[in-house]
Order: sequence, then C-alpha cells, then structure tokens
Amino acid sequence: MWFNTGNLLDLHRQWTSQPDHWTLFFLEHSGVFIVNNRAYPFEDGFVAIAGPGAKVGFVNVGENTQHYRITFGLKKRVEVVALPTVSDTGEFKELRRQEFKHAEEWLTRSIGPALACTYNVLWQIAEPSEALRSSMALYDFEKLVNERLSEKITVQDLCQDLQVSQSHLLRMVRSEYGVTIQEYVREKRAEIAKTLIVSTDLPLKTIAAQTGMGDLQYFNKAVRQSYGMSPRSLRQLSVNRTKH
Repeated sequence: MWFNTGNLLDLHRQWTSQPDHWTLFFLEHSGVFIVNNRAYPFEDGFVAIAGPGAKVGFVNVGENTQHYRITFGLKKRVEVVALPTVSDTGEFKELRRQEFKHAEEWLTRSIGPALACTYNVLWQIAEPSEALRSSMALYDFEKLVNERLSEKITVQDLCQDLQVSQSHLLRMVRSEYGVTIQEYVREKRAEIAKTLIVSTDLPLKTIAAQTGMGDLQYFNKAVRQSYGMSPRSLRQLSVNRTKH
C-alpha cells in the first residue's frame, strides 16, 4: 500500500495504473477524472477509483488540485460488488476527509488507519453486483433515461446521443434486461414513481409529471401493471405501515 497527499500540479497528471493495484482518491477540488478516455466530473468531497492497468488523467477546474491518494492491492473475495468510478460521499464527506487526514498523520507509524480508511470508502460506494453491466454503453443508456424521465424519450434520440444504431441498442438492452427499450423506460418510470409515492408527500399529479407520465390515466395504469395496485393504494399502504 502507498499513501500520498499533495497537489496534482506537483504530481503526475496522466499515467497508467500498475497492473495489480487499485488507486483511490479523495478529491478536495473540482475537475474531471479521466479513465480510459472516459470523463467523470467531480466536486470537492468526491472519491474516485482507478482499477489495475487503467489509463488515468485529471483536468482541474481552478488552481487547487489538493487530494489524497491511496494505492493498494485487493485479494479475491467471495463477494462480488460494483465500484463506481466517481462517487459523491454526500453526508459522509467530512467524516471521510477526517479519515484520510488521520491516515496521513499515522503514516510514519502504521498503515492501519489507511487500510481502514480504504475499506470504509470502498464499502460506502460499493453497489450490488446487479449494477454491473456488460457494456459501458449501457451505463450511459441508464444515465440518459434517468436524466430524461420527465421528458419525452424516443429511441431515435437515445441512439443519436449514444452514437449507436437502433438495432445495436435494442440487442444490448434486450440481452441485458430482457425487455425492449420502450419497456425499460416504462418500467423505470414506474419504479421511480413508486419510490416518490411511498417516500414523499408530493401530489400524485406532480409525481406523474416528474416521471414523464403526465396523463393520469396512463400513470395509474403503468403503476398498477408494475405493482398490482393503484398509486393511491400504494400510498395508503405506505402510510398504514408507517403508523404500525
């Protein structure tokens, strides 16, 4: 394990990761993290991770490029999880900042705090193995759909933005999710609608609009088809469970 801290202007701005090692960054500035020619914007308090053999680079915004960097190896485990390239530590930002700072202070005496810091971050950002996709284009597909749920989504627009043919995108989506592109969008809308119905007090009409199902009749039908009950029944069930 190696632990570094400093300014990216004083360190390597572009490099290739070692074949058997991972690199974890805690970033204290804004910029763009580039891995294998793909760009991932980040802000202060984000963490970024580069896998073995990855081509890594940074584009900073402003003069500050302060960061912490831990390079480490991973032993094979039974668990299989997905690790996003860049993650917002959110409410844990200051806690993670203090953990990296504490690891730096202990560096001359023990690597224990750095190991603990690394695994704390990895388990925070880890996602179930179901989040893994067979193609990088599918991550972009999911992101586009999520960003445009409140808008009209057409297959043609998705293909144009993803720079793939309709037949190719259809094959990828059907192979990965077992549904057509239109069915995926419909199911995603119903999924987000259900989350908003049971976890917020937003009016059903507002939720319908936010999930691209402004027609209330269609909204009711889509939710009922996916979850076996109407939006009102879902909300009432959620309220009753909360009371108990």
